[in-house]
Amino acid sequence: MKTPLTDAALERIIRLGALRMELDLQRLPALLERLGAPHRRLPPVVHVTGTNGKGSVVACLNTMLSRQGLRVQRFISPYLSRPTEQVLLPEGEISDEVYAQALTQVADVNDGAPLPVFEAMTAAAFLCFAESPADVLLLECGMGGRLDSTNTVPDVCVSVMTPVALDHQAFLGPDTTSIAREKAGIFRAGVPVVANPQDVDAIAVVQATAKALGCPLHLAGRDWSIDGATGVYAGESDLTLPRPGLNGLHQWQNAAQAVAVMEVLASRTSTVRMPDSETVAAIADVRLSARFHRVRHPDASRQIWVDGGHNVHAATAAAAALAAMPSQPLTLIVGILDNRPVAPFLSAFSHLGPTVIGVPILHQPVYAIGTPTPPDRIAAIARDIGLAGQHAPDWQQALELVNPRRRVLITGSLYLVGEVLQTLPAC
Repeated sequence: MKTPLTDAALERIIRLGALRMELDLQRLPALLERLGAPHRRLPPVVHVTGTNGKGSVVACLNTMLSRQGLRVQRFISPYLSRPTEQVLLPEGEISDEVYAQALTQVADVNDGAPLPVFEAMTAAAFLCFAESPADVLLLECGMGGRLDSTNTVPDVCVSVMTPVALDHQAFLGPDTTSIAREKAGIFRAGVPVVANPQDVDAIAVVQATAKALGCPLHLAGRDWSIDGATGVYAGESDLTLPRPGLNGLHQWQNAAQAVAVMEVLASRTSTVRMPDSETVAAIADVRLSARFHRVRHPDASRQIWVDGGHNVHAATAAAAALAAMPSQPLTLIVGILDNRPVAPFLSAFSHLGPTVIGVPILHQPVYAIGTPTPPDRIAAIARDIGLAGQHAPDWQQALELVNPRRRVLITGSLYLVGEVLQTLPAC
């Protein structure tokens, strides 16, 4: 009988001694070997790290690779509503039964030893990927890179770094230089790296690490570029990209990075072809939950958007996307974890003059770090920086407080947006 793999069931199945996120690779390599070394039986791996844009780049890659008729596996994080969202096989999202069986196998072999949830989920995903034929595995890091559980894979075809920004400083370091060093920990000797634009400190780390390891570096702005006004891409290929199916000016850059990765893959595998006009046409069809898109409300006239961005870099991108729209009064419904800088996040939207409504986050994955910022605290911070601020018991009641003629963005956490998407589907 099918049993939904809820967070509670996941916790029971894994029987962990440690539930919080930890960054070290002391336990997992040995556990994987006891599981039969599934991490050594994977298809060619595209390993993706960075602060923002990982999910969008992976989504664009998946769509283009699928357009070429290839079988693609994906490991993504975090999940929004269901743990199974993290493990995607060529035929689609993994079933509860198959994932539960893999998690149970991990738990049995682990034999009650402490093991963070994300490490257990990674090991279970590797078991599933090793048993599912595919041409490419798109492997997205969780939080970091160097000590991320995904960094146990011994062989990588291409390393990918999306933009680095301040996030998870308690784990990754206080500045972009430190964070970039952690992210660049996925680079492998001689393996090509495709890197998107970074701030100057992060670029210096990327270049120095790639040079030290002998990694051919394909750097945005130097080796490949995109004109966001025309869609003209210049790299190994000269192509015109369609408008990405994902909203926001920043998605042009994410789509272009995916094309650059395709070019490297084509030189490294016998299955991936160089991107052509038919391949890149798939970019127009890309969809990805919680990345700045509109949701359907019973009142069709209401304009409600969601974005799972939770750091200043992501907030700046969302604010730019809003600024590019026809002018309309704006309300932000914000739920955010207490390990995020709330004032800088809200300040990124200040030039749009929004009203802010703080709300709680009611559901988080079992491995989530941090606790929700109290809604009244969010409202107080909004007022401190000169914005109108109030709070509500949940996002539904927050919506009831908003004049239907105002544009709404629900943001601050992927977990909050996951709650919304269970009720309001994407348009």
